[in-house]
Amino acid sequence: MTNFNKTLLLLIFLLSFVSLQAQDLSIEGILGDKIRGEKSQGAVVVEGIELYSQNELPKFYMNREFELAWTSQKNKKDLIESIESSYDEGLNPEDYHLKKIRKLMLKSEKQNLSKAETADLDLLMTDALILYASHLLAGKLQQSELRKKWDVDRNVVPADPDSLLTTTLHNQKIKPVLEDFKPNHYMYGFMKLHLKKLREESTQGGWPKVSEGEVLKPGDTSVRVSEFRKYLIAVGDLSESRVENENVFDKDLEEGVKKFQSRHRLNSDGVIGKGTIEQMQVPIEERIDMLLLNLERTRWILHQPDEDFLLVNIAGFHVKRFTDRKEVFNSRVIVGKYHKETPIFKGVMEYIVMNPTWTLPYSIATHETLPRLKKDPGYLAAKHMEVMDRNGKILNPATIDWAQYSSGNFPFIIRQKAGPWNALGEVKFIFPNKYAVYLHDTPSRGLFNQQERAFSHGCIRTEDKWGLLMSLMDDPKVWNMDKINEILKSGETTTINLPKPINIYLVYLTAAVDEHNNLLFMKDIYKRDKAVFNALNEPFEFKKAD
Repeated sequence: MTNFNKTLLLLIFLLSFVSLQAQDLSIEGILGDKIRGEKSQGAVVVEGIELYSQNELPKFYMNREFELAWTSQKNKKDLIESIESSYDEGLNPEDYHLKKIRKLMLKSEKQNLSKAETADLDLLMTDALILYASHLLAGKLQQSELRKKWDVDRNVVPADPDSLLTTTLHNQKIKPVLEDFKPNHYMYGFMKLHLKKLREESTQGGWPKVSEGEVLKPGDTSVRVSEFRKYLIAVGDLSESRVENENVFDKDLEEGVKKFQSRHRLNSDGVIGKGTIEQMQVPIEERIDMLLLNLERTRWILHQPDEDFLLVNIAGFHVKRFTDRKEVFNSRVIVGKYHKETPIFKGVMEYIVMNPTWTLPYSIATHETLPRLKKDPGYLAAKHMEVMDRNGKILNPATIDWAQYSSGNFPFIIRQKAGPWNALGEVKFIFPNKYAVYLHDTPSRGLFNQQERAFSHGCIRTEDKWGLLMSLMDDPKVWNMDKINEILKSGETTTINLPKPINIYLVYLTAAVDEHNNLLFMKDIYKRDKAVFNALNEPFEFKKAD
């Protein structure tokens, strides 16, 4: 016998021995070897896939001495149905091992799985449940990694996930537990309904097309009017009814146009101009994408909202107050311009200041005010400003040689006095934060009539300032316009503590739903959407342990 034949026989013998050993191992032994052995090398892997839960999953199986977790057919069925329904959440079912789980489940219906296959199926299902639950709880993406100035902490995970997982499987409560992990706010549920509706409409050809052309106003007659009528009926802003002449821009069509404009944060003038047509020409597929990425944002920020909170939607240019899940206050706002973005974070509003002074931020004082002072020494007086040293001592601006200073050696503080000229207006609402951002009034009231209101350096200017103050103070017998006017007339800077501090969420949603189930779309003023959508569309990578 040649050396080659001897080697071949030895190899066959060794392989047979290893195979017999694997067959002799119990499923618990296979699970233990897979978790202990592969974990020691850096990752638990099933069929080449590095599993998501590299910490919780091994702990879970070690605590149960590597017994199978998925012995209940109901649990298996509920998990698969839940993963399939992740599509309706705006997520990708294939992120949760769906193909591999289905393949093994289908095989098990025709023949018994091997012990190794049974172990793999158990691990895949456990990992899928943990991963899907984490995505519902905190989102698929790490929002702060996609773009700076998104400074919202991730939602808190359950204190004892191992116990929760064990109890969930034991009580066969997979679906109810996953439901509890979804954002508990009407906006999330309504957005899902609209996503499903738009997807169905997309498969049926989408929305009717509208043509560009000259501006159309109520009373006009044009063949293009019928196009807009059909479009508005399709998107739900106009009821279908018989009309004498579908080419006449009648009162019903005007109301439909206004509703469409309101939903898209356009000036609701009932006139079909360039801006309105642009929004009507956005294809349904793009609107679906907007819903997908904003469902993800909703998972980041509205998982378990407070019973009473303020919400500023930067992209929507508004601030709202929600109390007991109802909208009780709504006002238009002005936000930071592009490149001077209003940051996204959560804070606690604590107090209000009436007749505020305004201390100019160093960047504004040196880059905007100082160049003007060099040209016009009387600029400070004209703007009701005063200059101080670092100790707060008021200085005479006429004694200062402004030409010798720059942004690198500016030792002064510039403050604008209280009054109707003040950049902060007559009131500001303070929630202490590292960005020095707050809500405030403005003397430039006409800017609230603009369609896109991104004009500030980052702070939020509020239109209905007194409505907000009276809402927060919640004592109309004391805090009414008589009281407000009394303080204003005094001219004194007055600090008012809120009777109860209130959480405020500064968020960025380009698609949302109001409490009346109206679907809203906003312009992506900070150009944030593309990065979120691209990342959301990528397969989830099973390598970062959690």
